[in-house]
Amino acid sequence: MKSRSLSSVAAVALAAVVALAAWLAGVPRAGAAVGFSEVTGFGSNPGNIRMFTYIPTGLPSGAPVVVLFHGCGGSAAGLDTQTGWRKYADLYKFALVMPEQKQENVGSGGIVPHKCFSVWNEADRTRSGNGEARSVIQMVDYMAANYGSNMSRVFVTGYSGGGAGTNVMLAAYPDRFAAGTVFFGMPYKCADTEDDYFRTGTFGPCSGSVSSVTAQQWGDRVRSAHPGYAGPRPKVQIWHGGDDPLINPVSLERQRDQWTNVFGISAGPVSTTNPRPGVVKSVYGAGQVETWLVQDMGHTYPVDPGGAEEQCGTTSAGYDLICGPYHAAKFFGLGSGGGPTEPPAQECFTATNAAHVSAGRATNRLLSTYADGSGDYMGPRSSSTQRSLLRTGTDHYELVDSCP
Repeated sequence: MKSRSLSSVAAVALAAVVALAAWLAGVPRAGAAVGFSEVTGFGSNPGNIRMFTYIPTGLPSGAPVVVLFHGCGGSAAGLDTQTGWRKYADLYKFALVMPEQKQENVGSGGIVPHKCFSVWNEADRTRSGNGEARSVIQMVDYMAANYGSNMSRVFVTGYSGGGAGTNVMLAAYPDRFAAGTVFFGMPYKCADTEDDYFRTGTFGPCSGSVSSVTAQQWGDRVRSAHPGYAGPRPKVQIWHGGDDPLINPVSLERQRDQWTNVFGISAGPVSTTNPRPGVVKSVYGAGQVETWLVQDMGHTYPVDPGGAEEQCGTTSAGYDLICGPYHAAKFFGLGSGGGPTEPPAQECFTATNAAHVSAGRATNRLLSTYADGSGDYMGPRSSSTQRSLLRTGTDHYELVDSCP
């Protein structure tokens, strides 16, 4: 009897130790930094780039991670505040990881100092390479080890050259990212040399308006980043300004062709809506690819300064009529608390603007009506036109052409 009792005590003690170890594995380590800071010693760092993080106060274990790339000539400092990503890290409780290029890694490229990520270099842009992309994965692994971050909810985004870097991560490490958003970027493997990457004019392979590369060839370039990979791929959202003077807006179409080919879906949209006047949102397949063409925007951040949840960024950051990070965060499935939730069943409603507002599906602002959650523009508040809203999440509605 005594022996059985001691055995029971030992078993309970062992179970407690195992449970404690499992709990501690998912708890941020003591002294883990809060706020904006640089991280060193995050790995072997074969790409020789810097790592910065923004950790919101009260970040829980199991929180998502968003990797945020700066553009050419940029830096991590201030990027999260100017664009609005810090606001959503605080609000939705996810960590930001911001890689920063070192000037010593790259040449002049015609822009001094350009500080672009080396997306033209095979070692830096492929799974088999041991360069910048691998360094970014080490940063993500550091977040799991030190903050208990949820490795099934890692996302990536970036602007301009950082948008090209986003496509690199999605192509080379499709098993490590759940989704990505590219802001005024370029297709994966649009150039194989630094000189070609910066070649401008009509026939510039990355920024020009004319290209002979087919959709199949664009798709093959992505598949070559991780040969033989047959698993699920992260969904992709692509933004571009219709007035971009540096990277021709046709880049949006090339990226659309590239990713729809990779997914094996039609390059023709299943729905096209106007979330704001002058903004065209197109959805492809079952939502694996989205494009957002902002007709009057140049080569600049899409922001919408203000205090509402769907507003973000600083006035000096660029185009100030729509907050790109808000719509990217929703595309990622991020929301209050940042944790995984069971989404409500999708349901579609057709009614007048006034009826949608009365039912809590839309909101009036000045003389216009906007769908709750997505912020899709629904026209004048006085309109008697019947419009259809699809509920895609808790208090999140998207304007669609019609209900099924």
